[in-house]
Amino acid sequence: MRIRMWLLQVLVVCGMTMAPGLPAMAATSAASASTGGADSASRGSSASGAVSPESGASATDAQDGVELRFMDRPVVTFRGVIGGATPAVRAARAQSVLESLPTSAFDAPVDVLRASLGSVSGVAFRVQDRILFAMTADDLAPGDPRTLDAAAEDAQKRLQVAFAARREQLHWPTILRGVALSALALVVLAMLLISIGRMRTRLEVRLQSAFEKRILQRTARTFDWTGSAVHLVHQIVQIGAVCLALAFGYLYLIFVLMQFPASQPMAGRLSAFLWTLVDRFGIGVAASIPGVMTVIVIFLLTRALQSLINNVFDAVQSGRLTIPGMHPETAGATRRVVSVVLWGLAITFAYPYMPGAQSDVFKGLSVLLGLMVTLGSSGIVNQLMSGMVVIYSRALKKGDLVSIGDATGVVVSVDALSVKIVNLAEQSLTIPNAVVVASTVRNFSAQGHERAVALSTTLTIGYDTPWRQVHAMLIEAAGHTPQVAPQPAPYVLQRALSDFYAEYEIFATLRDPSTHFAALSALHENIQDVFNRYGVQIMSPHFQKQPDSSLTIPPEHWYPAPARAPAGERPPASVSPAASQEQGAGHAR
Repeated sequence: MRIRMWLLQVLVVCGMTMAPGLPAMAATSAASASTGGADSASRGSSASGAVSPESGASATDAQDGVELRFMDRPVVTFRGVIGGATPAVRAARAQSVLESLPTSAFDAPVDVLRASLGSVSGVAFRVQDRILFAMTADDLAPGDPRTLDAAAEDAQKRLQVAFAARREQLHWPTILRGVALSALALVVLAMLLISIGRMRTRLEVRLQSAFEKRILQRTARTFDWTGSAVHLVHQIVQIGAVCLALAFGYLYLIFVLMQFPASQPMAGRLSAFLWTLVDRFGIGVAASIPGVMTVIVIFLLTRALQSLINNVFDAVQSGRLTIPGMHPETAGATRRVVSVVLWGLAITFAYPYMPGAQSDVFKGLSVLLGLMVTLGSSGIVNQLMSGMVVIYSRALKKGDLVSIGDATGVVVSVDALSVKIVNLAEQSLTIPNAVVVASTVRNFSAQGHERAVALSTTLTIGYDTPWRQVHAMLIEAAGHTPQVAPQPAPYVLQRALSDFYAEYEIFATLRDPSTHFAALSALHENIQDVFNRYGVQIMSPHFQKQPDSSLTIPPEHWYPAPARAPAGERPPASVSPAASQEQGAGHAR
């Protein structure tokens, strides 16, 4: 009996010395205190005095630990250094020993032996006559309340589970059953995929029919939504079908991996990932319900307030309501400004309650969007502010005939960034609001709704034509112009008396302000016709030298046709040039 115990001790010591990852240790039983055990302990003590060259790597491994896995199952985690072997080296050598075990070893029980190496004590794991690996107290995680014996017992159970999986993996009926169940599951998966394809076609038809009945009939008045609706429904159903097919494929993969002992841990990890994802999604949805409800309430209140604001501004714009300081022309722009401010406040209040608003991704996108707006909005803000000036100054509105700088035409729209007009050549011109503010705006229609709009033109006639005749001819030409209103009556002003001619300007009232340029052209035509009819040339004279006789008009010629002398008024008598000179000399004396 003593010889058998001594041989067992020698076998343990030799196995631990030659086993991968294990230094030479002396195995002792509960009753051994012999000299041979002491000698082996002293030999191990001398061996443990060697300094490992991998001290840096061992320190890292000691903190994190290196896990030993067999059949993809965790067995034990090495953290301590034994005989200069780092945890990584110990794990690699133990893995090599486990992989080299014969098939018969997996049916044998796993023995746990108490062993010591000098002052270091631990346990060794043995199968048949082969030492697998050893554990010491240094392999326990910091803060682990378990004792070394409890940890060794847990490692023994996990090792036995891994051995059982290895036995099942080498069992042909297990493999055949796994293959058969995998093939059956593949058939079921194929049937499910075929069913998904058929359901997708039917669902597309039903959704398209419902979409056309309930939505398109209400909205498709000016635009045909059929093509876009078909494409949208097709994409939604297609994405849903692909997601469902991928989910079934994922479940099929988990089921197949569960049929083979070697791949069962991977199947467990895939299943745990799926359930963790579902659990996280469910918890996230449940946690976001109060925030979503708050956001819905905020937006419903904002929408109700927006409806009230629209009604008020519609009444102001139509003239049914009068608010001091607000004009019908600016009601639309004011409504847009108030709406933007209102929805901006609503988004600000609802932002903290939005799902994912506190995530780093959402915050990063918000910062990026704010930076882009800050860097690229200087010109846009300038145009927007200029648009506010254009609108609230009421310098022009849609339908007005205006002249902005060199552009003249009818205003077709006053937008937030620009003003669009159509000129006389039917060309569409877009003028930025900043240019409109910086230019002089001539509005030919601004006073048309309240009082008459004047039309005027200027011409110069020599002094040899009586001014009364010029006045009469200009008023007659205005009367022949169809766009000119009879009341108020046209009138003529003499703007200047130049060296060679007098400057006349006729003013008339337009029936329609939008016909300004057509009326001006017709007035010019009639002026030419009237002056030609009475034999008066429109060319202004320019003298190169003093004429031989004075160009004067005697009083009897002051009222040539079409001018008429006032009733009861007689023209004064003419004064000869000589008498005029003598009268001047008398005054001089």
